Amino acid sequence: MKQLATQTLAAAQAKFSATSYRMTKQRKSILREFAAQKKYVTARELHRKLRSCSSGIGLATIYRMLEALRGLGLVTVTQMDSEAAYLFCAPSHHHHAVCTHCGRVDDVPCRSQPALRRMLSQGLSFKLTEHQMEFFGVCARCS
Repeated sequence: MKQLATQTLAAAQAKFSATSYRMTKQRKSILREFAAQKKYVTARELHRKLRSCSSGIGLATIYRMLEALRGLGLVTVTQMDSEAAYLFCAPSHHHHAVCTHCGRVDDVPCRSQPALRRMLSQGLSFKLTEHQMEFFGVCARCS
């Protein structure tokens, strides 16, 4: 599992570096800390975690980095208490299992997307542009 997370982080760094953005020391720190989170976090929470390491990274820098990662398809966003919360995601298609007790989020592979897309397209004449699916329950550690 740790090897997969390392590979995903390396792929994210490569994808980010392939853009017009420079992979600065601050951006690398944000990406590393953000990728280590296994739950949705707000920019403020991420800022607090990074500040405890005395990194000197500003909140605005964190917001910009999260939005840049979102633009690259590496982030899922949800609303938590009227604030955006971000989750680092692998770029492959998947859904999420969210623990309602501790907040941990695990990836759930999805093999049914082509069938759902066909059903929506043919059955309902509906053109799907995007979707998000989350399952809520209690993880093995909390149960």
